Amino acid sequence: MRRPTAYGVVYTSPLSVIYKMKINFEIEENYAVQYKNRHIDLHNNFDFIELADNAEKNEITLKFTKAKGDWVKEGEFSRLIFLLKKVNYRYFEEGDDSEFPEDAKRLGEITFFPSNLREVNDSFTLQKNPGENDDLMFLFENGRVVRVNCEEAELIVEE
Repeated sequence: MRRPTAYGVVYTSPLSVIYKMKINFEIEENYAVQYKNRHIDLHNNFDFIELADNAEKNEITLKFTKAKGDWVKEGEFSRLIFLLKKVNYRYFEEGDDSEFPEDAKRLGEITFFPSNLREVNDSFTLQKNPGENDDLMFLFENGRVVRVNCEEAELIVEE
């Protein structure tokens, strides 16, 4: 079901069971993730390049590519993909990058956030793993919000 709001568009389907999102990463300090014992700094070392919502497969992908800068260490992954499967809820809010266009590429925070607080889309929690029925939120420097509730969130890395 598609429902417009004052801030963005919400796509929902009813949550019929209580579950905990299956993940293959942990969130670290809301700007990075831990993947196979490796710290990945999403804020400084990666640029957001694409959001794809595949309703037919009921999946959403967020793609990031390695940033260009002398601060990015050698051996950093070249590309990251967050594949969100069996999506139950989608909320997308566009940001404003008119003053600083580069902010559209820069992730501010990543967080798991309680699904019963969906009216709050500008905060984060300090938790590494999702709680029951938590949403996964990506908050960008330009104000863009991607909030998803899904059964599985998989991080895919490319060397």
